[in-house]
Amino acid sequence: MDVMDELYRTLEFQIAPNDLINALLEIKIYKEKEMALLKEKIIKFEEKRRTYEAWYQSLPAFKKFFTGRPPSHHQAVEYLVNVKQRLSQIEEIKKKMAELERIINLVKNEEKQAIVLSHSVIEELKNYKEMGGQ
Repeated sequence: MDVMDELYRTLEFQIAPNDLINALLEIKIYKEKEMALLKEKIIKFEEKRRTYEAWYQSLPAFKKFFTGRPPSHHQAVEYLVNVKQRLSQIEEIKKKMAELERIINLVKNEEKQAIVLSHSVIEELKNYKEMGGQ
């Protein structure tokens, strides 16, 4: 099966349909792990923030006065930016996984000589092959 890039309509490489499906499934598994790691980072970041807030609340009033406020405006903004950035990365991964699933179904259900893939999927396949994939 010939794999073509949708942006340039150029032949990228040839791959057997079963090998393409296996590669896409492995890429999908990698993306699931990447998404789980991002979710774990969000959870750890939230735990760190909660721990800091609990520590601050445990201080007597006198120490609170000299310690300053609980998470400052800057820390709150940092938290929102950090979490929003990771959530947007998770959404990107979900979109890529949906595209991978669509392509897997397309390859399984149709007998075509050539398949046109998005540039991002082509790059994922190239990276997969460079990392030692089939």
